[in-house]
Amino acid sequence: MLFIIKKWLGGLLMPLPLLLSLFLIALILLFFTKKQKTAKFFLVISFISLFLLSLMPVSDQIIRPIERKHPPIMQRHAAQQLDYILVLGSGSVADPSLPVTGQLSAIALSRFSEALRLYHANRNAILVVSGSGFGDLKSHAQLMEELALTMGIPENKIIRLDNTLDTDDEAKLMSAMIRGKKSALVTSATHMDRALQLFYKYGTAPTAAPANYLAKDRFGEIPSYYYIPSSYNLYKSTVAWHEYLGKVQNWVKGLSLTNFMD
Repeated sequence: MLFIIKKWLGGLLMPLPLLLSLFLIALILLFFTKKQKTAKFFLVISFISLFLLSLMPVSDQIIRPIERKHPPIMQRHAAQQLDYILVLGSGSVADPSLPVTGQLSAIALSRFSEALRLYHANRNAILVVSGSGFGDLKSHAQLMEELALTMGIPENKIIRLDNTLDTDDEAKLMSAMIRGKKSALVTSATHMDRALQLFYKYGTAPTAAPANYLAKDRFGEIPSYYYIPSSYNLYKSTVAWHEYLGKVQNWVKGLSLTNFMD
């Protein structure tokens, strides 16, 4: 129940529902009260915020510092004699009418691609996939295992963690597995720093192997239409905002634990 409440609160605090709620409050004040100045202020704030968060320069500036905190593993450094390659869970829907690549989210496929690249450079490594099904026909970890088998990774080189609900669960279980071993952690670049902090909490420090970069440096000419507000740029701002909220949540958890132990 606590997990569901956390997901609801997290969802409602994302930019779009938050700004739409502010917009709704503004409309109620505008049409049903005499607080016209307050209503107009809320309308302007919600419009400007939504507009700015949908612009590429703004979304990229918000997300880039998070993504670039931990450098990627370039191909010339990919061979590191890794014992484990840890892939954190992402979205999936077990739809039997689709191939496994269609059942996994684009984020999951990006993370798996990075893990597969590292696996080819470290053939003795064990691939660890995780993620619950949240009531679905198959768990996310099971679908990731199916994809790994399809891509030629032997079954005895795959470990599945089917019951992890969030990153904290993953970090706890994986840390117990990799302690004293050399490992790489694969997750989205935006998610990497928060994920590593949780591994540090459990006494391990896997090498960062970020994937799924959203803000990329362009060295050629940028087409003018890239500056049109878009849902994709709003998505990038939302991902960044989600990570900032996640860090606040981890800080509150740590503070609560410290006070309890004191």
